Amino acid sequence: MSMMEHAQWQSLLTLGNECFHDKQLNQAEAFYWQAYDLLSLACHEEPQSSDVLMAWICACHNLALLYETFGNLDLSLKFLMTPHEYLVAVSESKHFNDDVKFTAFKGMGLTLPPILLFTKNHKICDGCREQLPLLEKIIAQATSSIH
Repeated sequence: MSMMEHAQWQSLLTLGNECFHDKQLNQAEAFYWQAYDLLSLACHEEPQSSDVLMAWICACHNLALLYETFGNLDLSLKFLMTPHEYLVAVSESKHFNDDVKFTAFKGMGLTLPPILLFTKNHKICDGCREQLPLLEKIIAQATSSIH
């Protein structure tokens, strides 16, 4: 990834955050989506880059928070689950080396807490749970570790 692209998604995330704080939510959404698109591409081009991966997770979480603010919980949950599902897939894949898998495993430390918080704050319908077997598993594990 070129320094130009690097600076580009960083400034898009920053602009998105500024708009979000100023309650310019539609503008924030546009910036976050642009960053998300750039970073999704970059993740495929450089699966071993933890910087790119962490930035992509950040873009997903920004979109999740934004959609939660809009009251669009389905979309919010989708953006919490997407990076987590990706990391689980990478960590279990035979196509990636141990460094990439380790980065993915570390990434789950960032993707899991917001999912658990979301499930605590919002009653998740059974239909939604059934559509997301991984979510069902996460909730079951969290519940068993608390008791």
